[in-house]
Amino acid sequence: MPVYKYYAVIEKEKLDDSGAYIVSFPDIENVFTDGETLIEANTNAEDVLGLVLTDMEDSGDYIPVSSKAKDIKLLEGASLVLIEVDTEKYRETV
Repeated sequence: MPVYKYYAVIEKEKLDDSGAYIVSFPDIENVFTDGETLIEANTNAEDVLGLVLTDMEDSGDYIPVSSKAKDIKLLEGASLVLIEVDTEKYRETV
């Protein structure tokens, strides 16, 4: 199976004072996660991306091409992080 690389957008939660971080993937609709710290948000991003991509592979769904970083618009205060998932290795861990 291939190794996928997608950019995740990480933003500080603005609706409350929890200090949590929200993660989204501009290239994959309706895929979100979060974390209490940046490290946790990044770890959760890897996990949710692995879950979604293996599901897409199993279902034979179209897997979108990742955008280039320069093409992704960020809101003020947001960060762009490259998340890499090897679906073969991911399957071994779940």
